[in-house]
Amino acid sequence: MSWLKKILKGFVQEKHVTNSNPGKSFDEIYNDPGVFTYFEEGFAINYQELAVTIKWEEITQINVYKADLMTIDEIRMEIVSGDNRYTINEELPGWYQFVLKTKEMFPSIPKDWDLNSIHPAFAANYSTIYSKEN
Repeated sequence: MSWLKKILKGFVQEKHVTNSNPGKSFDEIYNDPGVFTYFEEGFAINYQELAVTIKWEEITQINVYKADLMTIDEIRMEIVSGDNRYTINEELPGWYQFVLKTKEMFPSIPKDWDLNSIHPAFAANYSTIYSKEN
């Protein structure tokens, strides 16, 4: 095995070990609300040093893109609310339910944005999926 393959193999294994949902099935991960709490007017995120409550009506823009992490891509979502910008990623517990909730709360969000954002690989695919002005 070449030295580069050894390095990349170690990186991928480390990424797997640091997964925020070890030992859970995909169904458990998909259905888990994670660090999100939902209420009629909005939601709260409580994760590590971030504790924030955001009202749906205060969101002015939602942007999505991929970050190239060398051997994999990571989907990220930037939520703009007033002067604040919060960036979450697909590794955050509750990601899948949050994506579903945003599609429910903002009907103008393309239903397939998440599927379309993964191709082509290692391209940023930056997109504004919601803008309050529209």
